[in-house]
Amino acid sequence: MKNFFKNIRNQIDFFFRKNIRLKRKYACKNEPKDDFINEKEQLFLQKYNLYCLKENSTKNNYLENLAIIELLESVFDLDTETKKESKILDIGSKNWSYAPAEWHFFKYNEQEKEIFLDGVEIDAFRVYSDFHTRYDYAQFYIKNLKNTRYIAKDFLKHNEKYDFIIWFFPFVTEFPLLEWGLPLSVYKPGEMLNHAYNCLNSGGKILIINQDENEYKIQENLIKNVNFSYELKGEFKNSFLEFERKRLITVVFKK
Repeated sequence: MKNFFKNIRNQIDFFFRKNIRLKRKYACKNEPKDDFINEKEQLFLQKYNLYCLKENSTKNNYLENLAIIELLESVFDLDTETKKESKILDIGSKNWSYAPAEWHFFKYNEQEKEIFLDGVEIDAFRVYSDFHTRYDYAQFYIKNLKNTRYIAKDFLKHNEKYDFIIWFFPFVTEFPLLEWGLPLSVYKPGEMLNHAYNCLNSGGKILIINQDENEYKIQENLIKNVNFSYELKGEFKNSFLEFERKRLITVVFKK
């Protein structure tokens, strides 16, 4: 019964967010970052040309982006890529505070290639306590990233093809989806997984990050049910942030 009323409330709130689409310009204040310099931070700073990010971000946002780069490095070996350009999609981008990490990782691992980075978010106009929306934040985070789009859209209605897909915390059970303010009408884990696979070019990869062992196992069962090729990478531990919950990695391959 509790979930029934929460779902009704979420349906109403989600309807108004989607249709009102509030937009305001957002900008964050830079914070000094000299108190946590380590060897890996210096390596990433130079290798991925993160100087602009370091000078125009909060401490936490900078550390978050460093952690995401470390995650991507642990999964993707781009030295073997031969295409002249790469298309990357991030599913469920929220406010896309980590877009710089994705862009700089693929750009500076592939210096002779053009990259195109998209983020798709079904609930892009959720309003934060400062009265800015996820959309407002995302526009700030991607403003200096060439060929980057933040797409306010249901992923199931997005049909472009990609070489790499990154998917943080897909909803594989109903409870977290309701807690994040979405209605059960958008709870379609199997359909979402199939659609992600269909959006992948041959030879492409989907990186999926789940938040605990239970979701990790459910995610694996979803992949097994459709007989996709995959590899369990286990828990990701980074050099920059402490996560409240485990982050566990699965990579899906399209041969």
